[in-house]
Amino acid sequence: MIHIKSNSIRQKLLNWLLILLIPTLFLGTISAYYLASYFANLAYDSGLFRSVLALADEVEVKSGVMVVDLPDSALNLLEYDIDDDYRHYLILDPNHNVILGEEQLALPKVLPAEGKSTFYDSEFENKKLRMVALNFPLTDVGAKGSAIVVIGESTIKRDKMAGEIVAIMLVPQIILVILIIILVNIGIQRGLISLDRLRALILRRLPTDTRPLEELDAPEELQPLLHAMNELIVKEKSAVNERRHFLANAAHQLKTPLAGLKIQAEAALRESDLASIQHALKQISAGSDNLGRLANQLLSLARAEPEGVAAQTFVSVDLVKLMNEVTSAWVPKALDKNIDLGVECELKELYISANNILLQELLNNLIDNAIRYNQAGAKVTVGLDTINHEAVLSVQDNGLGIAFLEQQKVFERFYRVLGTAESGCGLGLAIVQEIAHQHQARVLLEYSDMKKQTGTTVKVIFRLNEV
Repeated sequence: MIHIKSNSIRQKLLNWLLILLIPTLFLGTISAYYLASYFANLAYDSGLFRSVLALADEVEVKSGVMVVDLPDSALNLLEYDIDDDYRHYLILDPNHNVILGEEQLALPKVLPAEGKSTFYDSEFENKKLRMVALNFPLTDVGAKGSAIVVIGESTIKRDKMAGEIVAIMLVPQIILVILIIILVNIGIQRGLISLDRLRALILRRLPTDTRPLEELDAPEELQPLLHAMNELIVKEKSAVNERRHFLANAAHQLKTPLAGLKIQAEAALRESDLASIQHALKQISAGSDNLGRLANQLLSLARAEPEGVAAQTFVSVDLVKLMNEVTSAWVPKALDKNIDLGVECELKELYISANNILLQELLNNLIDNAIRYNQAGAKVTVGLDTINHEAVLSVQDNGLGIAFLEQQKVFERFYRVLGTAESGCGLGLAIVQEIAHQHQARVLLEYSDMKKQTGTTVKVIFRLNEV
């Protein structure tokens, strides 16, 4: 049988109540027992003390000798107790010689002073006894010193009385605890009705209903939860709208090159001239390249989003090594366009916790943009440095730069700066920013030359304390 651990709020509240009530009941029982024992001893000690006084009154001194003259009826009355099994007694003369009684009875560790008495506990014949010892002076003619009179009785009737008192005190407490648990359970059940109402409200909602949940009428304890849920609804609504916008743009971006490919293919089929056919085929090839690049960037963007990153593995990555390898792979492309591509880095190694594939994609997009949107003869520099315990990865060019008002827009998906002749879909910097966010990094875009406001520098800043 599979046992499922309960995660019920009601059960947890009841458990905590029991955790508090059971020790309280236990302590109450112990306190009741000690109080009952105290008062039982107080009552029976009083009777035991009267018995020792009565026995002491029977002690006489005749001709200088201490004697106790008790008739058999008095001895039987002294020894027998209707509520106990048997009383034990002992009388000692001033020299501590046994005059009457059971000499095996234990005396107190410290005898009481003359005229005083003391109570103590002892054992006799495997029975627990409550004892009283009285040291009284002999006042008869010719008497000297003092005698010791000891009487003891078993604790049976005392324990019985204490048990009865405890039972009388404990039963109402148990009933009270049961009533408290029942009433608290009812109170918790009624208090949790608000959660049931909230659950019903959420279940009745359609998936398209993104209105905030009402917070004002909710209990004070539920308002933080509702507030958090409303914030989540707003975020989810924004994410859904962004996803819809993205899908619409992606469909549009895919539709245009596919339509172009179809037009060029139909043109090639209609042409009989070899040169015209080759021209159409070149257009088809270029369109296929653009379409392939768009598809790759869409896949890269999907990998960079949180859902894709969750399946990725973060390891220790050497940024210096990665930067050199990625930059080297772009050298042929830069040479074809007559662009000076280089690296500036004085570090031998620099490790951060990252996903190697995503970082390669980030740097590929930065270098691709720098090469693609700069004219022949431009200079592109990939750099890496550490500033204030942060790693700064940068790609810098000396081109015309991006207008200040458009520097933040270029991070939007499918946004392209007007006036460029290069083909593209406007996803490169959006991918860079998404990957940076997944690495808790910041992306900055600025002019390479602030005075002339020319050139473009993109910096990705990683925190080194996450290595």
